[in-house]
Amino acid sequence: MRTCARKSNGNGASNPLARPRRRLEPQAGSIDQESSMAPGAFRFLLASIVVVFHYTSFGIGHTPVYLFFALSGYWVDVMWQHKYAATRDPYTTFVVSRAWRLAPVFLLCSLLALAIVDVLPRFVPPRVPVTPLDLRALVASFLIFGYNTAGGAPLVPAWSLDIEMEFYLVAPLIIVLMQHKPRVALIACAGVSAVSFALFYDRAFTSYLPWFVAGMLAARYPVLRPSRAVALGSAALTLAVIGVFAAAPALRPVLFGGAHRSAAYLAWNPPFNIALAAIALPFAIGSLSLRSNTFDRLLSDASYSLYLVHWLPLLFISHYVSQIAILPHATRALVTAPLILLAYAAAFGLTLCVDRPCGRVRERFVELRRTKHAAAPGYEIAAESPGR
Repeated sequence: MRTCARKSNGNGASNPLARPRRRLEPQAGSIDQESSMAPGAFRFLLASIVVVFHYTSFGIGHTPVYLFFALSGYWVDVMWQHKYAATRDPYTTFVVSRAWRLAPVFLLCSLLALAIVDVLPRFVPPRVPVTPLDLRALVASFLIFGYNTAGGAPLVPAWSLDIEMEFYLVAPLIIVLMQHKPRVALIACAGVSAVSFALFYDRAFTSYLPWFVAGMLAARYPVLRPSRAVALGSAALTLAVIGVFAAAPALRPVLFGGAHRSAAYLAWNPPFNIALAAIALPFAIGSLSLRSNTFDRLLSDASYSLYLVHWLPLLFISHYVSQIAILPHATRALVTAPLILLAYAAAFGLTLCVDRPCGRVRERFVELRRTKHAAAPGYEIAAESPGR
């Protein structure tokens, strides 16, 4: 479950971070280098929290995903203005490019997940039986669309990619509406999201629309980007809330779930994750104001690969080495540590050998469709949010 620049506010004002003949990168604005985390490192941290969530009982796995959505909203707004709006048939170019961004790593991880749950059991009987895939799960395993609602789809973190892809389909419309009628856009998005949440809860992408819109607003209106004090306060308060819930016996069941989740966890952990993401949002937005170097961009790209690939060892052991679950905590940690390290190594391998080569071809595709420079000559997007 995949990771900057500021932009023009859409009314003709110049880009405050523009520099001729340089890559459009995160640069110090209202946040300085010492007050927040570089964008790629922050994305990698979010992906690592998802790993911890899946391998332990630490129940803040959805908080990073909500923040990923907000970062994605920011980046989509930036990229549309500085990149896709200057291409032939911008909407088609944008949708094809964003699908291309997600597809290579997703398809590879999805095929490996299908092999674990459908091919391998034909030759090696699993200790825990595998639920047969239905048609919807099989189709979603190749198309991404529908993964959030397909029961039994094996690559569980990919549910958020479905949300991301559905957002891409409407993002240009929201951007155009924000440019011409911002209040109407906000009211419409809020209304649609409220109705969606009431009717479908988390089963529709529109229920997550506020997170994307929050990022888009931060990209469009510099005044909404947090000050140094607000960003640091956001980080401190986030850690404090986690600490209080971890330390207080009455609150621990909300934070820690495990295999046998309590009624308190099932009832209160979802709103807890929403509230925690809202508290951490200023710090997340603040990270986008920082300059990203070569290594930080590698971490940003690797966060997407890590978000997906870490699930594969867990999927395997849940069906073939399920006895790990009954081991003492210390022993279980020693046994699973090599699998986690393998996931991190695989994430960097996928990034360098699959994701980045495919990304370079995708960038050439977009460049060939460029009709004019979106900003001044010499500008380009230095990094992108893959959406996890």
